[in-house]
Order: sequence, then C-alpha cells, then structure tokens
Amino acid sequence: MKVVVDNNLPYSLASLLRASGIEASHVIDTKLADADDDVLREHFAEEPIIFLTRDNDFWNNHPPRWSIVWLALHNPKLSEIKGPICKTLSGLLPTLSQGQKVLIATDQIRIFD
Repeated sequence: MKVVVDNNLPYSLASLLRASGIEASHVIDTKLADADDDVLREHFAEEPIIFLTRDNDFWNNHPPRWSIVWLALHNPKLSEIKGPICKTLSGLLPTLSQGQKVLIATDQIRIFD
C-alpha cells in the first residue's frame, strides 16, 4: 500500500521512507498541504493507503480502505522522527494490511485489526 504522510509530520519523512523502499508521498506532493481533514478523507477515500499522522481525529474517522498510523507523541524532535521513528516505520509499514491501525506512543507500539 502507498503511504501518505500528513502535513503535521516533516516533508523529509516521506523522502526517508522512499529511500528505504516504501512508496510514500507527503500531502504537499498532492497539493493538499492546506486542505482540511475532510478534504483529505474525500481525496483518498477510494485508495487503500497507509495514512501517517499526528492527528488523533483520523483514528476513528477515516475511509474504510485506509490503514492509520497515529504517532501519538507529544512534540517529537525532528531527530527522533528522522532516526528511530523512521527506522521503526520502515520495518512496520510493509507488514500492514488494509484497515489496520497502529498506535505509536512513547512507551508502546500497538497494532489493531
């Protein structure tokens, strides 16, 4: 599945994921950087994507074909996102199936079917 990185995460995260072999784009690439959440949901509604976000509102309100990865981290440092978090995502994202949700918090990573 294609990965779409939300605007609340750095643009460089999509580049780092691509460098690790994952098909990833940032909402900036789709010209939707300033779009509200409903526009994003509508735009990608029919696509089976993995949506990476720091917004908790996508957790329970997303199109059924999406998988959600919620980085529930308070103010993560850019070095953390580009380092250990990106490394974790590079290993995790290829294993996800459509409809799964992943919570990444400071002390845990939980996958929900």
